Amino acid sequence: MHAHSKKNHSSEKDPKNSGVEKQEPVPAQPAAKNDKVEVPAQEYEDLKKRVQELEGLREKFLLAAADFENAKKRNTREKDDFIKFSQERILREIIPVLDNFERAVNHANTASVNASGEEALQQNFKTLVSGVKRVEKQLFDILKLHGLTRIETADRPFNPHFHEVVAHVPETGQEDHIIDEMESGYMLHDRLLRAAKVRVRVPPQEKSAASDEKQDEIT
Repeated sequence: MHAHSKKNHSSEKDPKNSGVEKQEPVPAQPAAKNDKVEVPAQEYEDLKKRVQELEGLREKFLLAAADFENAKKRNTREKDDFIKFSQERILREIIPVLDNFERAVNHANTASVNASGEEALQQNFKTLVSGVKRVEKQLFDILKLHGLTRIETADRPFNPHFHEVVAHVPETGQEDHIIDEMESGYMLHDRLLRAAKVRVRVPPQEKSAASDEKQDEIT
């Protein structure tokens, strides 16, 4: 009985398909996310070489940045040291001047104690003055080597760029000329360090005119 049922089932056919069994379409499968992308071997080698070059440039950039930072710190340290010790050379040259001052003072003190009269004291004083003048010249010669020069004032015309008037003296002679110097002025190379303080000559009539004006104010 079972054999008969199987036979009848298998013999049934779809009259529209002329004996061909109906098949359902197979849906397309989506591409896997982890699928590898294949590239030509030469393109892969070029990409690999390019990555290596970029990595090398990155390393060079990091080294250059570190060198720049170290150089910046070194320059800052050298600048601080230069400012701190820039006077070392001139100070070394001035130290012997201080030694000579000390010798002159000690010699003057010893000579004064041993002096037996006024004449001896006067001689010791002259010796001291002479020694101080030599030390002064020694000091100025050292400063001159470093660019320091004294502004000339003797019988020079007044120049407001280098001279400072502290007094006007009415007298006959060249007008606006320096009579004498009250305080020395100095230049460092081409730069003014301190103007010379001087007294300047003016015509005598200016004094008379000023006196007349003052007299008029009183009357």
